[in-house]
Amino acid sequence: MKRTLTMSVFLIFLFAFEMVSGQVNEPQPINQKQDMYDFYSLKHKRLKTTGFILLGAGVGLTVGGIAVAASSDSWDGAGSGAIMFIAGGLSTIASIPVFIFSGSNKRKAKTYLVGGTVSGRNITFNNTRFLSIGLKTNF
Repeated sequence: MKRTLTMSVFLIFLFAFEMVSGQVNEPQPINQKQDMYDFYSLKHKRLKTTGFILLGAGVGLTVGGIAVAASSDSWDGAGSGAIMFIAGGLSTIASIPVFIFSGSNKRKAKTYLVGGTVSGRNITFNNTRFLSIGLKTNF
């Protein structure tokens, strides 16, 4: 009894998920490459701006923290300078991955610009800049 109940519940879930997980193929728009280029280039510009803001704020906080800590006579002033120094260092370090992601998006945008495709699942690079010739024989 227990086994048939477990098997029936398993089959119900199997068929329910089979119906839910189907994909519908939609026609691709003609200007998809231009849209994807615009998307990735805008993302590149925004991330680059964010990286420069993080880098500038980090350097400013680091220099300001050193100046505050050096000019204070008590530990209270040195503590606030140390907090500024640590926050500036973390902000400067956080700008590095932002610049890396910006460069990645720039490369993706260039790939779409020259006519290639980038795929996340099946890693295919279909670059149409290269001339090729094929020969097919049927037996």
